[in-house]
Amino acid sequence: MSGWLGSAVKAQWGWIGDYSGSRFSSDLVAAIVVTILLVPQSLAYALLAGLPPKVGIYASITPLLAYAVLGSSRQLTVGPTAVISLMTAATIYELPEELRVVGAAAIALMVGVMLIGAGLLKAGFLMNFVSRPVVSAYITGAALLIVISQLRHIVGVDGGGRTAFSMIRNLSDQIGQTSLITVGVGSLALLSFYLARNSFAYRLVRLGVSSNMAKLASRMAPIFIIGLFITVSWAIGLDQKGLAIVGAVPSGLPPFRIPMIETSLIQSLTVPAAVIAIVAFVDSTSTAQELAARQRDSINANRELLGLGAANIAAGLSGGYAVNGSMSRSAVNAAAGAETPLSGIIVAALMALTAMFLTPLLKSLPLSVLAALIIIACLSLLDFKAIWRTWVYSRIDGVTAVATFLSVLMLGVQYGVLVGVVLAMALHIRTTVNPHMPLVGRFPGTEHYRDAQRFVVETNDQVKTMRIDESLYYANARTLEDRVATIVSENPELTDLIFMCTAVNRIDASALSSLETINNRLKSANIALHFSDMQSRVRERLFRSSFLDRLTGQIFLSQHEAMEALRPAPDWSFLDDHIDMH
Repeated sequence: MSGWLGSAVKAQWGWIGDYSGSRFSSDLVAAIVVTILLVPQSLAYALLAGLPPKVGIYASITPLLAYAVLGSSRQLTVGPTAVISLMTAATIYELPEELRVVGAAAIALMVGVMLIGAGLLKAGFLMNFVSRPVVSAYITGAALLIVISQLRHIVGVDGGGRTAFSMIRNLSDQIGQTSLITVGVGSLALLSFYLARNSFAYRLVRLGVSSNMAKLASRMAPIFIIGLFITVSWAIGLDQKGLAIVGAVPSGLPPFRIPMIETSLIQSLTVPAAVIAIVAFVDSTSTAQELAARQRDSINANRELLGLGAANIAAGLSGGYAVNGSMSRSAVNAAAGAETPLSGIIVAALMALTAMFLTPLLKSLPLSVLAALIIIACLSLLDFKAIWRTWVYSRIDGVTAVATFLSVLMLGVQYGVLVGVVLAMALHIRTTVNPHMPLVGRFPGTEHYRDAQRFVVETNDQVKTMRIDESLYYANARTLEDRVATIVSENPELTDLIFMCTAVNRIDASALSSLETINNRLKSANIALHFSDMQSRVRERLFRSSFLDRLTGQIFLSQHEAMEALRPAPDWSFLDDHIDMH
């Protein structure tokens, strides 16, 4: 495993050989733009996680360095994100207040160890078990839950809660305690961030600014808006008039130490940490795959496990909390021209400088402004259209997506993805347990065979063909037996039954036993069992058994060959009375 780990590091740093000055300038510009976004976001997401602002800054330094060493994406930027922050908040909510910071660091360390272990075991294939409808619905539900959770900072009440309904109930109970100055500042911040995101670039282009400069200015606008609110808050002394502010943020680099908590707390945090690890991996890998596809590149899921695991271990050891790949910052990083992981390393250096020298400037930052920043960022993650499209296309996937979305709101963000994954797998198993097995017939004058209930096709009373639209395994073996029994009972003239196996990719031992039972039952009823369109790999596996020695029929290369061989000869007896006039 150590050799494979070394090859992962070598693969990640292969870009150094052809690095150039132009690449460095691209990485530097991208890093500056990302840092401008990351400074306020790190504070905001720490607030969302229920942690001091400095923890968000700490989580934005060493994790970037660790991911750059082992991760496979050249443009993914890791750090605090909205979804993981909300999951962290839900996890440490039950801890005593004095243990929440060290508890969050311990969770990050546990998440990192789990991901590293999965990476060493090459468990990246687990990504395949999380469907895209589940991911899309989960992100939408989590984004909506985050928006609801931040409304309390906009209106200036304590609020709180773990589910959407508890948050809304607490808000409604405390609505009489609303702070007008907080509402005013929060509403103005919401409007400012919204306009900066949606119309600022367009207006700059209308004024003659180039498109690239307009986009860059639009992305940098939030830092200027935050600077303006900090200046006004400090100049007027809004904190003395009832406006909640960030307060003093300690300067300096993050301390390196192992988070020490009681064994009983570690046990209680294990399951939530595992859920966070799953969500972090799914979310990060999805983002990395999207970025790689745009560059006609690819990522390695196992190396993503290593990189993300190393980032979380670094976060846990440096006083941060759990991190993952940020969809918004990664997209900005790519759009700003980042070409290599060096951009992430530069971001880490700039964040370190911020931690050492710039934190005193953040003291007067209103919490309602940070909440507004989170809300606007999460609004872009809401994708109800994707859930609707999934529902229209596939009811099974639609049910999974809706259940995932509602589970996030009703049970909490940490359970939503589990409900989605379990339900998706359960519905998939249910589908394969009852596979579609129609009788088929031939389109007249062709060699094409289709479902006899859907199309007007030729059929034969003595020879019937049942198409099996699923691999055969232990869960659907009895269903196959029942289906054959029904066909036999409904067709008293049947002499030959053909299994058309176009979609059968596998026949396990339980299904083989059912085929032997079916063969014996048909033999006792003087009906021969045949196979057509069987894949060579499946046929070769059958040859390992003695089933083919006892098979009453044949294996045909194609369905048409089977019908041509088994179709009864025409009955010409009605011509016996024909008189030859010649």
